[in-house]
Amino acid sequence: MSGKASGKPKPGKNAIKDPNILSSPPDREIPRYRAKYEQICAKYKVSPIDKFVKKLNKEAVAWKPETNDRRFEYRMGDKGGDFPPNIPLIFNESMSFAATKAVIDSFAFWPSNWKHMNILSIWRCWGSANTEDDQCSGDDGAMLVHEFLKADSSDSCNLQNLEIIMAQITAKGCSYLGRALTQNESLKYLNLSHNREIGDAGATALGEGLKWNSTLEILKLEYCGIGWKGGEEIGRNIVRASSLKELHLKGNNLGSKGIQGIAQALAKNMTLVHLDLADNCFGIHLEAVEALRDGIETNDSLTSIDLNLNSLVPAGATMLLEVLKTKPKIEVFHIYERVEDDLFEQIIAETKAHVDRKKKGAKKGGKKRKD
Repeated sequence: MSGKASGKPKPGKNAIKDPNILSSPPDREIPRYRAKYEQICAKYKVSPIDKFVKKLNKEAVAWKPETNDRRFEYRMGDKGGDFPPNIPLIFNESMSFAATKAVIDSFAFWPSNWKHMNILSIWRCWGSANTEDDQCSGDDGAMLVHEFLKADSSDSCNLQNLEIIMAQITAKGCSYLGRALTQNESLKYLNLSHNREIGDAGATALGEGLKWNSTLEILKLEYCGIGWKGGEEIGRNIVRASSLKELHLKGNNLGSKGIQGIAQALAKNMTLVHLDLADNCFGIHLEAVEALRDGIETNDSLTSIDLNLNSLVPAGATMLLEVLKTKPKIEVFHIYERVEDDLFEQIIAETKAHVDRKKKGAKKGGKKRKD
């Protein structure tokens, strides 16, 4: 490895090549990264985000050897200085396009010996494209994140968890993120909840990217204005073709057709463990509940299902109870309490029986190993 930096880094690529810097402890790495961030802010003529700088300063102090802090215990453990500081990067105030770009560009200098960036959380930082001030639009912010994600690779930040919530992202922003997902291999968790303009087109764009992605495990699209067309696309490209373990779709308007599209895809899915369809306006449609019953029956991976806040008719609740009895792997099964008391109690009792049965099996297995 060369002892010199190889020129100006490309977005998402690590600029640090000096092995002495690679092995330096976090109390030195954090101020170095902060200084680089401040240089980029000066280049774009924006002020550094005060809360972000204070967070970095606080972390740098906490990692000093003389500080009585658990972080130093980790540093002195078996993994030494290579143990990655899990610094959650949380932004929750309005940001201009230039301020957003400064933050994203600074990630090119994220210390390589930290292995991964644990979480980047962006809450209410961006606005609509029609905003009158200089606030970054949600779609422009998504474009900047897209440039970072598609470049993020094994020798870079390896961002694992990304939240962009209440940022007024639309289908256009989702098209950027969908394209990034076709190339990114580090992201495990993506939360785009409460972006109500995502809609059917946005869900479709994300699905087009996710069907080529094998590493994302958890996707949250709660309260994103997705209707039945989006539900069908989610079934086709996300449930059927992706490798997700958890899919959260609470608070949309999938309706009967959307639920049927998702339910029909469950038969082809082998990775989904948790499915959240709460508050989606389908419980009174018997054909949707029947399709969901059939989908659950043909799926062997699900262990947790949330159908809360969907008013189920008695015939629908009975269907779900019967299929639940044939699926002992399902240990969590939430339905709206506004169903006939007897049916509600039976469903609760059935899931409890599944949990108890699993515990007994685990105890028997432990005894056999001891013998």
